[in-house]
Amino acid sequence: MFVYLSHPLDPEGYAWPGEPIVEVERCTDVSEETPFSSFISHVPNHCGTHMDAPRHFVKEGLDINQLPIDYFTHKDIALLEIPKGKTEGITKEDLEPFADTLKDVSCVLIRTGFEKYRDTDQDMYQNHGPYIAPSAGDYITENFPNIKVIGMDFLAIGSADENVPEGETPPECHRHMLGYYTDKFVTGIEDMHLAELPEDVEFISFTNAPWRIKGLDSSQVTCIAEIAD
Repeated sequence: MFVYLSHPLDPEGYAWPGEPIVEVERCTDVSEETPFSSFISHVPNHCGTHMDAPRHFVKEGLDINQLPIDYFTHKDIALLEIPKGKTEGITKEDLEPFADTLKDVSCVLIRTGFEKYRDTDQDMYQNHGPYIAPSAGDYITENFPNIKVIGMDFLAIGSADENVPEGETPPECHRHMLGYYTDKFVTGIEDMHLAELPEDVEFISFTNAPWRIKGLDSSQVTCIAEIAD
């Protein structure tokens, strides 16, 4: 069975606070004068389910088009249940119990349960979400070289909450995953749809296909998993 693990891009949807959201501009519609429909999509890079490559925060880092294809297609996937609430960080200590699982996978999906606010409380989801603390980014990049991507059911790698602890600001959270301080990095898929996956899910494959547009440092991704019935 195939399931989407990305949210549809929505002109009334979410982006990082203050960033623009997707816009759809209709140019023509089917009529007696025009036999076809056409439109223009304006898609900012912080909107909807999207993938951060190193270049997003690292000037000399790889952009989304420079990553090898094994960053976008996976056979070994783990879903980690790590419940988190308002402005709570995922830390090294949260990940250590999963060490035996992490060493065998290329894709890690973290389900905190925070997705429940996406359609019910915009302020909570957009401004007070969980985040991946620098200690967790360092733990992954230093110990699990097979991991290519971490996906999450909250808005972004860093939290927009102004009360995050010192040293765990959004730039620092991104930098510790994306290789700012070392040449080791793991990419991140932000704002994923993980709520409907069963707790005992058995993955067969996972694909996170980006837009192939030259010049992008990051990109929206369509995430599709094949899971056992």
